[in-house]
Amino acid sequence: MREPQEATANIDAVRLSARLNAPDRYYAALFAPAAVRDDLIALAAFDGEIARIGQIITDAALGEIRVAWWRDALLGSERPADLTGNPVLDQFADVVRRHQLSHAALDAYFEAHMAALFADPPADDAAMDESFRAIDGTPLAFALQILHGPLDAGANNLIAAASRASGLTRVARTLPNSLAAGRTPLPEARVPTPPDTDWRPQIAWLACEARASLASVRSGHKGKARAFTTALLPLALIEPYFRALQKPGYDPSRDIVDIAPLARLWRIARAHWTGTL
Repeated sequence: MREPQEATANIDAVRLSARLNAPDRYYAALFAPAAVRDDLIALAAFDGEIARIGQIITDAALGEIRVAWWRDALLGSERPADLTGNPVLDQFADVVRRHQLSHAALDAYFEAHMAALFADPPADDAAMDESFRAIDGTPLAFALQILHGPLDAGANNLIAAASRASGLTRVARTLPNSLAAGRTPLPEARVPTPPDTDWRPQIAWLACEARASLASVRSGHKGKARAFTTALLPLALIEPYFRALQKPGYDPSRDIVDIAPLARLWRIARAHWTGTL
């Protein structure tokens, strides 16, 4: 059993990881009920650690090895006593066990992340949407399950729309990282010719599609329990991201867009208080 001081240090490490690598999900988790707040922070930290691999690694094979390590360490054992020494992994593994989060969904999540490390573009829009459901939808679905319990068909439909809105936004935000690594995040038919030209029309398309999916989320979200709002709070930042991405003089293929911490927190807090994404 871990000493109290060690346990506290591990919790602090998980919170720091979430705040640095998944700030949207971290701030959203702060508005969750106290009973599950640390579980959602662990989920945010885990998702941030996996997403970070694709942002810092330019060698696809090396990135694949890192993602595979997380997959094997997380899914390779059922025993609660197994600790890896990695605070994020150990705490999230405990969340997976206690909330009975789907191993199949996690496996698809890891596979999609590994596929995204390579240069090949998605075959078409449907393939791109499928990757969104795995990469972006899995953390959203897990957050809702942690907050609300098992998901029904209506909840899954809402998560599908939310994952598309979130995924399109992620592609736009991380475009400089993808291009620098030689990866093409959009289907070939949607890539500018030549690919090193102006990407602003693609950002406009991503913004239009993301807003349409967000409108579907808002429609399906009406009348849902507070847990749905909490799980979907990261979507409150989609509009600010695209406003920043479409500012005059901004080069979406080169410039990294971000939102100031206070503005990020305020936007999520307002969505929480009003129940409006």
